[in-house]
Amino acid sequence: MTGSQKYRLRSLRRTKTTSEIAKKTVNEEECHGKVRVLDQPDKWCIYRVPSKLRKVNEAAYTPQLLSIGPFHHGKPELKDMETHKKIYYENFLARCKKSKDELEQFIKTRQENILCCYAGTIELDVDPANIIVVDACFIIELFLTNFYETENHINDYILRSPWLRKAVEQDLILFENQLPYSLLQELYHDFATRSTNDLPCCLPCSWRIPCNEHSIEIDEAKPADDEAEPADYDPLLELTFEFFKDYNEGKSFKNRVKPKHFTDLVRHFLCPDKEMDCEHNSAPVKNIYAAKKLRASGVKFRPLKDGPLIIKKDEATKCKFNLACFRNMDLKLTPFCVKDETECVVRNIMALEQFLYPDKPYICNYFLLMDQLVDTVDDVVLLVENKVILNMLGSNEAVAKLVNRLCEQIMDDKSCYFDICEQLNKHYENFWNRHVATLKRVYFKDLWTGSSTVLGVVVLVFSVIGTIKSLKS
Repeated sequence: MTGSQKYRLRSLRRTKTTSEIAKKTVNEEECHGKVRVLDQPDKWCIYRVPSKLRKVNEAAYTPQLLSIGPFHHGKPELKDMETHKKIYYENFLARCKKSKDELEQFIKTRQENILCCYAGTIELDVDPANIIVVDACFIIELFLTNFYETENHINDYILRSPWLRKAVEQDLILFENQLPYSLLQELYHDFATRSTNDLPCCLPCSWRIPCNEHSIEIDEAKPADDEAEPADYDPLLELTFEFFKDYNEGKSFKNRVKPKHFTDLVRHFLCPDKEMDCEHNSAPVKNIYAAKKLRASGVKFRPLKDGPLIIKKDEATKCKFNLACFRNMDLKLTPFCVKDETECVVRNIMALEQFLYPDKPYICNYFLLMDQLVDTVDDVVLLVENKVILNMLGSNEAVAKLVNRLCEQIMDDKSCYFDICEQLNKHYENFWNRHVATLKRVYFKDLWTGSSTVLGVVVLVFSVIGTIKSLKS
């Protein structure tokens, strides 16, 4: 393969018949030599982020250290990691006792299906198989190394540095920076679990790992019969869960999730286990009142326990009379933890939902509602005080700006919180709700204020009674 030969992969958007595609493919191959036309939308799972969405924050969608897959390969600012990726690749070969030719042949036989997962135009000066094999082996070797105890990470270039590990982890979540998980699964199954006796076929079973300078031995321990792994146990998924554990809110790898890639897996961590109904909004709610205004009308914000990003509403009446003064509305939200990497992770998951889950945009819906709740810094202060937002940035103003920018260029034609938004608006616009809430807030905000108010009312009542008696006498 010479450097002058280019592979250009084009995903055609208009509908064509199979014969038309085949004919066009043959003609273009004759004219250009290395042009391939891929038109299988049902297989697309890795997209380029559209320019309008990317312009909002380009850095959030662009790898800063590590390129995976064909979209960002060859960028000068990412070349430093290419050398280290090849070292991991060589270590994987040594671990599995396989040759480069065997691995490359494995990739080449699957290259067509792999490239069908990418939607968009790809132009490369090298054979895509060479890129994919190095990237795939790098990921698996990194995950295998990460699975061991901390003391064994001291000799690893990435894992020895918490900063570098977090940077690599973040780049591996980017929507454009992916390999199909099915490829990694096959590679792991065919090579990492089918080597010699030095590497048995089950993780995390006891095994001995050959390395260039040393080996790690773990005592043998066979699981009990009642703890035997199921037939469809995926050891790579366990390694993947361990690597991305910072984003996992209680999900188990034993649930047999089948992610399309790592971005999809992180979305799985944040989504509810049960499907939610997302209605098509022919007349979407145009305005949700901000958190401070809703609080002034009697809405209370309460945090749910850590878990999937969801929003719930509770409405209860404290007596048999359905009066505004006895009616409460609680809005319960999963706490939103704001860190330095939050914007990058959330933006990529939301971009993924726009393409792969237009009917189930759970994460988009959560942040679209959060965006409506936050208008000013005062709204953030209120939500932080109620532990709905966990501010790790320090600045409430920075959080307000972040929340308000997250949903730019995001479509909101479907929402699983449409009814909640409608009821919040109706609650605020009710005259009695606002004024009774104001009465409670001013005269009964705490024990001492409430006691003073009650005492004042009692004194006033007795004064009136005394005055009436005096007038009668």
